[in-house]
Amino acid sequence: MNVYKDVIDSGLEKLLKNIENYDLSKIYIKNDLSVTAISQALYSDWNIITQGIKENYDKKFGIPKNTKQEDNKKKYLKSRRNLSIEFLNDCTKENEIFIPIQKYFSDCIVGEQKKENIFEKINASYGKVIELLKGEYDKNLKEDTKNIELIKEYLDSLKELQQFIKPLIAVKFDEDKEKDNKFYDALFTYWDSMQDITPIYNKVRNYLTGKPYSTDKIKINFNNPTLLDGWAYGNEISNSSLLFRKNGLYYLGMINKDYNKFFKEYPEPEGKDDIIEKMIYLQAADPQKDVQNLMVIDGKTVKKNGRRDSDGENRQLEQLKCKYLPENINKIRITKSYSKQSDKFNKNDLIDFIDYYKARTIEYFRDYSFTFKDSSEYKDFGEFASHINEQAYQINFVNISEKYVQKLVNEGKLYLFQIYNKDFSEHSHGKPNLHTMYWKALFSPENLKNVVYKLNGEAEVFYRKASINSEITHPKNIAINNKNENNPRKQSKFDYDLIKDKRYTEDKFLFHVPIALNFKAKGITRINEFVNRAIKQSKDNYVIGIDRGERHLLYLSLIDSNGKIVEQYTLNDIINTNKGIEYKTDYHKLLDYREKEREIARESWQSIENIKNLKEGYLSQVINKITDLMIKYNAIVVLEDLNFGFMRGRQKFEKQVYQKFEKMLIDKLNYLVKKDIDENQPGGLLHAYQLTNQFESFKKLGKQSGFLYYIPAWNTSKMDPVTGYVNFFYVRYENENKAKEFFKKFDDIKYNTKEEYFEFYIDYSKFGNRAEGAKQKWTICSYGDRIKTFRNPEKNSQWDSKEVNVTREFIELFNQYNVNYMSNNVKEEILSVGGKDFWERLTNLFKLVIQMRNSMTGTTTDYIISPVADDNGEFFDSRKQKSWLPKDADANGAYNIARKGLWVIKQIKDTPDDKLKNVKLAVSNKEWLGFIQNKEYED
Repeated sequence: MNVYKDVIDSGLEKLLKNIENYDLSKIYIKNDLSVTAISQALYSDWNIITQGIKENYDKKFGIPKNTKQEDNKKKYLKSRRNLSIEFLNDCTKENEIFIPIQKYFSDCIVGEQKKENIFEKINASYGKVIELLKGEYDKNLKEDTKNIELIKEYLDSLKELQQFIKPLIAVKFDEDKEKDNKFYDALFTYWDSMQDITPIYNKVRNYLTGKPYSTDKIKINFNNPTLLDGWAYGNEISNSSLLFRKNGLYYLGMINKDYNKFFKEYPEPEGKDDIIEKMIYLQAADPQKDVQNLMVIDGKTVKKNGRRDSDGENRQLEQLKCKYLPENINKIRITKSYSKQSDKFNKNDLIDFIDYYKARTIEYFRDYSFTFKDSSEYKDFGEFASHINEQAYQINFVNISEKYVQKLVNEGKLYLFQIYNKDFSEHSHGKPNLHTMYWKALFSPENLKNVVYKLNGEAEVFYRKASINSEITHPKNIAINNKNENNPRKQSKFDYDLIKDKRYTEDKFLFHVPIALNFKAKGITRINEFVNRAIKQSKDNYVIGIDRGERHLLYLSLIDSNGKIVEQYTLNDIINTNKGIEYKTDYHKLLDYREKEREIARESWQSIENIKNLKEGYLSQVINKITDLMIKYNAIVVLEDLNFGFMRGRQKFEKQVYQKFEKMLIDKLNYLVKKDIDENQPGGLLHAYQLTNQFESFKKLGKQSGFLYYIPAWNTSKMDPVTGYVNFFYVRYENENKAKEFFKKFDDIKYNTKEEYFEFYIDYSKFGNRAEGAKQKWTICSYGDRIKTFRNPEKNSQWDSKEVNVTREFIELFNQYNVNYMSNNVKEEILSVGGKDFWERLTNLFKLVIQMRNSMTGTTTDYIISPVADDNGEFFDSRKQKSWLPKDADANGAYNIARKGLWVIKQIKDTPDDKLKNVKLAVSNKEWLGFIQNKEYED
């Protein structure tokens, strides 16, 4: 590798070892993290050099005495883009232990734990891979973990050298500073030779951490540019496309174009063992437009279409109709007595007219099987014509000789492929996936009788070459531990060998075929008005609120019309039942584990497991749970508006995945089929629900998509679910005067001797207009314990937490500063106290009082406690609440999102019927607070 020779065989090491022989006042270090990194390397302290620089400033310009001077100091130090080694030495030479900056470079030592000479480290790592780099490698390098480790070690050492000398490469030399040209000319020569390190490093890493298999595929057409363009009976040969069926399995046949003549006729089966079914696909293009142009000429039914752009052709068609139509039918046609729009309408003429064209339709479309009502049952001719159109698409199967088909395959005249997925496997158990159900429904008698699923043309075939060797991962009939630790069955045994990524061990042909769902749908594009009308007319309304939690991927709360919780649970765990056995999967834990695995794989350059499929599998099961509840309760779903609420950085469910969840939910509800519902029942395969509009983009979603509504997540998780209290204070200690001004605004402060807690009487209007439109006067109490989160110096300044009895802490503070908290004027007693310690502690204690969400670091403890009592004198505490109220902090978020859904329902019910298309669904903060605090949703 040339990079090695350019770097190691150069004089870079010699240049660094002799750096002190150059002019150190003209050699510079970047004034960035490089300074703290060198400080750590030399002194095992990040701040020694930085502190020396600051002290140097104070000696030169004086110690800042006010905020403005402090700001000037910061600006000056920041403006120094490059600092000379001599200057940095001057700044640190008075330190108890002085180590010259140049020693960092001359020693060439890297590594905090294991300190090594960087050049010796590169030499050693290169020696381990030199033979590998020279010779031909005949194995799959991606699966060779030992050699991957050696390659990574070598390239890491080169990157480490690059990072080691980078502090010397100034961002831009200051114009007023000279540089040692002799040193820098040599340094930049070596630095330029190292520029290939990064792209080589990235390419090697990306290759080795990629999947051991390839997903690349190519589209194939078997020398036919119109391959699979359509299935129509008359175009099978030109499109080289045939479809066969035998014993419930399907086969795709593609004709070798050199032998088209062999596919015009097929011999009959020689017996019941020689049968394979061949599809006959019929589709007429809008026959209702042609039905009145069907005539009898010389005893044969024909279709004579006049060209609309030619008056002469139209006249010719009219003359033909007059000549060849039966006299009575022609008279009915001319007088329009078959039409209800005519003043000569006659019901009997309509029946005769329909009878005539029934016969012509059957004669003209002779390959079709039409089913008609009695002519008297059609309300008009248009309904009859539409009925023909509905039957324009037909599929049936005919028996042909399987031996003949096999003969064509053996002779290379026909390419035959089994259409296959896991549901067609003999080892498949359980319900098939929806795509398999759609495919089988295409050919079911029920679907063909009333078409819901239609087989479309423009299918495609791709070829993917095998990219990994087939190796048995786990032999058959040997027990294997189940991955899900919650599975009651700890082991499973299979009567076939397991092969990891088996699909990539074989050459594959991939068949992509479009299917039209809900083929006869009328094409209603916007269903919002229909949904709103149904909600307005409904007496019992249920709402599902979904929240992205801090400790939960998703949290669900289902409430009734009165705001009482019917069901609430985390969606971290997905519970399924099979054969009476309950299976629980903790996806929160599983996703977290997979992320850690991927991080380890990245660091060690091992193949990174795909987490995408795991996330999609999880979201699919979540959506299944939600749709089950929607159907069970006829519920709407309320989600966070994607334009709001994503500033909450502590959440575990990132925005990207939440958007994916939302899109998958919309797509699912746009055509909802439930596998466990009979296919002929609402929600079954042949009667799918449409509960949302078709997804276009997040920008076009608006506030509603069918049964999905979107609300801003403002003040949902940190709201008292009983009283509607919200903390509008911004409490932070800045100085004594500001703290006093804050507490002066309180109406009163008392100690409740009976309940043994402090009461703070406040009026929000005195603290600004953040609570405008909401209840202004509250009594805030120091009831209960709070969890204080802080940096613990005894744990290396890591985040820690502890439970605090705030009332007790107030009493201790007041006793220490001789505040008589039992007096009738506690507020004045407090305001008479001076000193930073008192006011800072007082401020922080009040901040804890109004802290409703309390989470204990490293535990599952996460609860909501309100500082405000309800009308019964009770304080909401999620740990002690009844089942119809939130049971933890994340449940509270989902609950209040659902209650915003009740506000939406109220808006719909208050909207006149003729305005339901454009209901006002944007809830303001003022409206939300008034709705909750006044309990406008309760009967």
